[in-house]
Amino acid sequence: MAPTLRRRLLAVASVAMAGVLLTGCANGTGPSAASATAAPGGTIQFATDREPTCLDPAVGGDQPQSLIARAFLDSLTHQKADGSIEPWLAESWDISPDGLTYTFHLRDDVTFSDGTPFDAAAVKANFEYWLDPATQSSVDSLYVSDYAGTDIPDPHTAVVHLKKPYSAFIQVLSQSFLGIQSPTALKRGAAENCSSPVGSGPFIVTGWNKQQDVTLVRNPDYDWAPASAEHDGPAYADGIRWAFIAEPSTRFGALQTHEADVIETIPPESFAVAKADPNITIIDKVRPGGPVQYVFNTTRAPFDDVKVRQAFRFGADIDSGLASVYFGAYKAVGGPLSPTTVDYDKAFDDVYAHDPAKANGLLDAAGWTGRDADGYRTKAGTRLTLQLNVADSVQPSEISLLEQLQAIEKQVGFDVQINKLDSGTESARYNSWDYDLDRQYWVTNTPDVLRYQYSSAFIPSTGGYHSNGSGFSDPKLDRLVDTALRSSDATERTGLYRQAQQIVSDAAVALPVYLYPSQYAFDNTRLGGVDVDPSINQVSFYDTWVKTK
Repeated sequence: MAPTLRRRLLAVASVAMAGVLLTGCANGTGPSAASATAAPGGTIQFATDREPTCLDPAVGGDQPQSLIARAFLDSLTHQKADGSIEPWLAESWDISPDGLTYTFHLRDDVTFSDGTPFDAAAVKANFEYWLDPATQSSVDSLYVSDYAGTDIPDPHTAVVHLKKPYSAFIQVLSQSFLGIQSPTALKRGAAENCSSPVGSGPFIVTGWNKQQDVTLVRNPDYDWAPASAEHDGPAYADGIRWAFIAEPSTRFGALQTHEADVIETIPPESFAVAKADPNITIIDKVRPGGPVQYVFNTTRAPFDDVKVRQAFRFGADIDSGLASVYFGAYKAVGGPLSPTTVDYDKAFDDVYAHDPAKANGLLDAAGWTGRDADGYRTKAGTRLTLQLNVADSVQPSEISLLEQLQAIEKQVGFDVQINKLDSGTESARYNSWDYDLDRQYWVTNTPDVLRYQYSSAFIPSTGGYHSNGSGFSDPKLDRLVDTALRSSDATERTGLYRQAQQIVSDAAVALPVYLYPSQYAFDNTRLGGVDVDPSINQVSFYDTWVKTK
């Protein structure tokens, strides 16, 4: 492809993504650029709520993994704050006219922290690793499912072939889920790679004390940050202590007592306190992709009936629940996309405003006309009972929200049974479709999330996991999301994704509960330059410096 055409296609992607990445920051100075006060030294004390099951983001695939991976993994491309894509490990790329071949021209000065040189062979090894069934990836294997192979005409040129055009390819490659790992390290085996993965990033993993913390140290050789970074060369901080503090108030207390310099997931009841403290800066953003929602299992009764699904949505009063449980710290959503996602359409946010009369009418029409002694709906003597599964890793505040949902749905006749399960049991029951409602979210920087979550192609399991948690199947939706994925026309994609959102909304295949927040609070007397990686709005410490050593 001619360079001018390549630049035009990249510009289209940039324009399509610009303007939708909402940001927010309360009190203090907010994320600040590097300045004369920035200096090397000191350790960042970071506390988060959930511990990864594996430090390698390709294994399984969950947000705690991608969060920590950004510290030690670089990607082929990098998303800037305005949504545009810039080079990183790939200095440039060419896209063939048919959209099936991506030629990546790679940097020749990058080395993994184990001494392995970064080259085209490393790129090929990572693609193969992501798709290897033994890796058990539930995210990467979906993102690159159309991968067909890589040719290596020279050590620093990787010619990646796809089976089908993939309009989101350059965007998804910027995520830390698809960070490039040392091919030498990948050969060590799953256990060692989970505990001590190796990348080319600004920090190096040096230890993992289970249920306590992960320690990372500065990579002294690092000198290949993306152009939009605030400085060049190694990170400022000597290292990071990445602590796990599940209890929200304890985590916030650690920030107040200076045991932590920065925390993730501010307790809702402490949000106003943090906002009023001049020494605390809040980064308050929304992650792109799909919101936190509870999907309806449409493969079995009673949610195989769209009237029952719609009734449940009209019966819910999520706005009131969020106000009472989260004190305004979490934001409501009604449609299948987060507003920070390209091609999000706000028209679907208020379709199912709380309306008990509509809920009751729909349940009557669905044949649930009886009521038992406890007030629950019945049909042919069977109570309208739902099994809602939730893992023990879910925050207590969300459990409170679900209990409010349980109470409000009883008013229209639903018997919602909340099953609080250990994570392993919840996962096993999800994988075997043993639920009526189960929690789901999907953080990604493209609207292709609609395909992962609602296309019938993703009802079968991948790595033991089905990303279409509702089991929803609609041939028209399948055609829309597949066509959008193959289209290089941004305007056409917007129209296709709008139609897809319409189908998902009409079918009421899930109950959105809130936008997945990206909230961090840091002590601005101790840290400077705290910001987020724009691809999925997770904290990044490359430009962060420690003010007190």
